[in-house]
Amino acid sequence: MPEGLPLMKKLFSALFAVAFLATVSLNAHADAIGTTKTFTLTVDGCSAGCGIGPYGTILLTQTAAGVTVLETLLNGDLFVKTGAGDALEFNSAGAIGNITAGFSIGPAPDTASKFGSFLQSVICSGCGKGASAPLSGPLGFTVAGATVSGFSANVDGYYFASDILGNGNTGNVGANGSTPVPPSTTPEPSSLVLLGTGIIGGAGILRRKALSALAKR
Repeated sequence: MPEGLPLMKKLFSALFAVAFLATVSLNAHADAIGTTKTFTLTVDGCSAGCGIGPYGTILLTQTAAGVTVLETLLNGDLFVKTGAGDALEFNSAGAIGNITAGFSIGPAPDTASKFGSFLQSVICSGCGKGASAPLSGPLGFTVAGATVSGFSANVDGYYFASDILGNGNTGNVGANGSTPVPPSTTPEPSSLVLLGTGIIGGAGILRRKALSALAKR
């Protein structure tokens, strides 16, 4: 065997290993740590009207352990426990934990009147029955093992629903869209593609040069 072949094989192996790792990095995890999405409660499902929206926001933030959820009500609206829904209902896999005092894990699945059924819920356990003793929040908790992109709409097109007191009336308000805000430090997919393409192209050039050198021996 020509003495240049073992070296050439090692070089090709190293280059293609790097190219493979670049491809894996491109497809490994859709949600980098720090990725966020903000959902806004804009749809009024209160039978007598809960006033002028938006009624609140839900901020999702990706962490190494899962997703943190922070719901903040606006315009003086309050969390209640009327039985028409829960403090927050959503669709995502994962175990709920680290809940704000006054709130606890609710039924799974559960239904929020006109907004349909959701996989998980958090209830205002510290609220009185109906509109008595409401809580202002904000409501925060974690969903272990979840991803931001794993929070999905239900069959009726809603991502979240919340049972609130607004404008003197109670009922559910819903969120049917989001605004993604990727972290500035996340590698651009196009950059990773270019890296992988460049590595493979470089391997081809080195291969041709090595074969040409062997042919001249």
